[in-house]
Amino acid sequence: MIGVNASIAIIVIGVIMLFIRGTADNFTLSQLVNYEAPSSTLNSSLVPLTGIPAGLISLDAVYYITLGLWVLIMTPVTVVFVAFVAYVKEKNYIYGLLSAIVLVNIFVAMLFIPGLIGN
Repeated sequence: MIGVNASIAIIVIGVIMLFIRGTADNFTLSQLVNYEAPSSTLNSSLVPLTGIPAGLISLDAVYYITLGLWVLIMTPVTVVFVAFVAYVKEKNYIYGLLSAIVLVNIFVAMLFIPGLIGN
């Protein structure tokens, strides 16, 4: 619940900043909401994860929203990882193995499948 609330707070901060400043990552607000012009629309492939720290420092709304989404994505991953560690520590290897399988499935789905599908 903490992860979900933190992600909501970060995303809301980013949205408020977007409306106050009117721009995000060199896109105007009208460009961000215009879905009919693909060349002027911001999508997740244009927001590099390595740019998040610099984007947060420069108070860029897109990077706050991106960070909030990553916190939301990583919340269940963290829960499964903590469960895996707890099961292994308790020597409950069946559930530890199941948790490890779930973690591998999550990471394959996040890291490899999008590259196979392509844009």
